[in-house]
Amino acid sequence: MCDYADKPFEFVRKIIRNVEHYLAFIEGRGNDGKPNLEMDTLKRLCGGSFSLHHVLLLATANFPKPLFDYFVGQLEGFLFYYIFTKTPTKELERNFSLWADELRLIGETADPAEQRDKLSAFVAEHFENNMTAKEPELIDDLKRYSLNSMQQYRTRYLLAKLTQFVDMAYKGLKTPGSLSEYTVAEIEHILPDTPSDALQSAFAAANPTALYDEYKNKLGNLTLLEKPINIVAGNDFFTAKKGEYRKCKYYLTSSLTEIATVGQNTSINRINQKLQSFDDWTATSIDKRQELLIGLAREIWKASPLTLESTASA
Repeated sequence: MCDYADKPFEFVRKIIRNVEHYLAFIEGRGNDGKPNLEMDTLKRLCGGSFSLHHVLLLATANFPKPLFDYFVGQLEGFLFYYIFTKTPTKELERNFSLWADELRLIGETADPAEQRDKLSAFVAEHFENNMTAKEPELIDDLKRYSLNSMQQYRTRYLLAKLTQFVDMAYKGLKTPGSLSEYTVAEIEHILPDTPSDALQSAFAAANPTALYDEYKNKLGNLTLLEKPINIVAGNDFFTAKKGEYRKCKYYLTSSLTEIATVGQNTSINRINQKLQSFDDWTATSIDKRQELLIGLAREIWKASPLTLESTASA
């Protein structure tokens, strides 16, 4: 209960704090009002029109910062499943008001260890279980995903997360940085968006059952590329663009043409097991790469356990 009749000033102060938190959240800042990596990434997924999750963020506003940051990261994974399967928002509306009450009670828990345990249990029960149930639906949607499946900013977010994940594995990094480096990159159509007549004819001859306009927009045909390299690569055949792809700083793109091998049992070799290079670029190549990217997605967007390391003070 608000108890605004007996404690009006406390009620007003609470409203003010909630407004301040809300304004910070819509700007991608954390519960301390400062720039926040997890909130910035969540904002890139949700955009400006999706706002249902703010009820959960407000319920966790008083969490210790490490727990808040952990929660935001788990919320991102949960919302990815629901947004990319285009689940009606009414399903979330029903749950979020109930979950917010649970989160407020967790925030009021005085014992830090008990608070961590309760939050971990919340994530497992509400996020992880729902994500597991929706995984077949998500995989099916990603198999059919193309450039026009969702708003372009969400396709950029998807490609950025995939590319960042591979780069982190390639470099042996454990903690992700900002997605801004990736979301400003060009979305490259490996099979060109505007092909020459010769290229389109060659594709039709090699892939008689595949529609060019369908395959050019499939997720498996999309990758990130720096603008200067994209300009040079242009609308040429894959064999002609391979040299430019090798120059790309994003390993998910450069590995299209060549897999780098360094030592044994290194982070590079471990990520290489999940990637593939191609000699030519056909409908089969695009389908294979789409499956490859789905495999990476299943590793990226998943619930993670709450550990002492994940809640260590920054």
